[in-house]
Amino acid sequence: MDANTVGQAHALLRRGDISGAIGLLRGALTATPAQPQSLKLLARLALREQQSALAASALERAQAALPDDAEIHALRAAAAKIAGDIDALVPAARHALTLDPGEPLAAALLTEALRDRLQLGEALAVADACLARRPHDWGTRLARADVLQFAGEAAAAAADARHTLDHAPSLQAITFACQSLLYLDEPALDEPARDESAPAAPADGAPAAAILARHRELAARIPPLRLPPPRDTGWRPGQRPLRVALLSPDLRRHPVGMFVEPLLAGWDRDRVAPICYSDGQPDATTQRLRALCPQWRDLRGQPDEAVARQLHEDGIDVLLDLAGHTHGSRPRLLASRCVPRQLGWLGYLFDSGYASSDGVIGDAATLPEGTSSARQAWRLPGSLLCLPQIQDAPDVVARASSGAPVFGSFNHLAKLSPRTVALWARVLAAVPGSRLVLCALGLADAPTRERIGARFAAAGVDPDRLQLRPPVLDPQAFLSQYADIDIALDPLPFNGGTTTLQALWQGVPVVSLPGERMAARTGLSLLDAAGLAQGPERLVARDRGDYVRIAAGLAEDGARRARLRGSMRERLLDSGLCDGRRFADGFATLLESATSTL
Repeated sequence: MDANTVGQAHALLRRGDISGAIGLLRGALTATPAQPQSLKLLARLALREQQSALAASALERAQAALPDDAEIHALRAAAAKIAGDIDALVPAARHALTLDPGEPLAAALLTEALRDRLQLGEALAVADACLARRPHDWGTRLARADVLQFAGEAAAAAADARHTLDHAPSLQAITFACQSLLYLDEPALDEPARDESAPAAPADGAPAAAILARHRELAARIPPLRLPPPRDTGWRPGQRPLRVALLSPDLRRHPVGMFVEPLLAGWDRDRVAPICYSDGQPDATTQRLRALCPQWRDLRGQPDEAVARQLHEDGIDVLLDLAGHTHGSRPRLLASRCVPRQLGWLGYLFDSGYASSDGVIGDAATLPEGTSSARQAWRLPGSLLCLPQIQDAPDVVARASSGAPVFGSFNHLAKLSPRTVALWARVLAAVPGSRLVLCALGLADAPTRERIGARFAAAGVDPDRLQLRPPVLDPQAFLSQYADIDIALDPLPFNGGTTTLQALWQGVPVVSLPGERMAARTGLSLLDAAGLAQGPERLVARDRGDYVRIAAGLAEDGARRARLRGSMRERLLDSGLCDGRRFADGFATLLESATSTL
């Protein structure tokens, strides 16, 4: 009767009756003899519905009947993931793959878990082995794409995402395909003649307008929730505070958590009443943010429909989407019109493409007039970011003004595009004896270090001039590394944000080259706010040749470097980049303006 029960359950699922299917399958928990197929399907549905206890009961009974069934061990790995128990996930997934080397769920889960443990080489090996047996395992292919991007192979990641999207257009495939586009090289950077030392841009390299069109096309594939139109909340200027929801999985130790803090600390509660909608695992930063914003909604495990109801009950006027198409976002919720106004800021530096979105918040540098990075641009006065004064930051350490300078970048490897590698190789060639130091999470993995070293070697960089440092997780120790760096190099086409501000705070000048896309212009935004975009202290390049000249000029001028290093913190404080109250007031004015135009 097992097959008959499973067939009836699938018939209920085709009608969208998940509860009915679970109710039918519950009988397998007490059936004699055991019904393994029914139990496995029950476990899958229970895990999907976050019913962990029911899933555990079904898996225990199923494993007793079939102890060497690979799918059951894979489902145990899935249950461990939902419980946040990676120490249980990894052995369960490994055992499933021992029983069936191509088990798709186990391969995808183990690939993701190894990526989280920064074991990128092994993660790719697991995914490759599975895909060699099951090339149409789209879950593992998408997991491999994520690892490839994390390891600095953005073009290969985008190809995997595109291939998955063509055959299995899941929500995850759609969102990853969108965000992968932002890391691909731009087709041109103000130099009509291609630099022969730079590899050609991937075929996907496209202008911002083409990427925006692609975002809109992909976002249109995401089915919105079935919701009534949002009601008018009754907000009018001056009548009551604007109720603002900040939706993010990253209200923790993360750049989003860092840059949200000045708003929560600085907003005048007579103007803005913030409510944080948190979708991530809490940590010490979360607790600090909660102290600044008592109105806090923990969304973990809640379906989109429940979040939509909460937004309605809270009478939200403006939803600030802080994730876009990154990990942990809620694409169906964002594709729906849940509130009168929905704006993107901070976590996704491009238009999300959702028809329900009312625009992207940036500034005059990141979203200039005529920008193709957003259908509707909302510009903050000054920069789009405010740096809270870093607590317990180490003192700025003076560097010798003579001798071979050290260049550095502590950016995510996903930003290490082919043009970036070629450009930094040109900088090193222009400054004999100089060295380049990279530090990133992905460099914890030995195979990844080998691949990155080989890319620079292919660009003509002697291995002795390249230092690849594993990640430094302690915040103060991480910042202390800037004592070893004379000049920071901004990547392209996805500039640094957090890393740029941290380098400047530690006295290190940053050389940047703006591109067309919003993410390619954060360096310009921050350096312009600090008074370093024009004039004699200019660090913003006009093209790649100018980038090399600025970097080489700084390398030769030890007195200038020393002057900048000794005055940079004061420069930042005077610039307003650390003025949380001013930033929060400007942000409130923008939100009031955006809402009053309804």
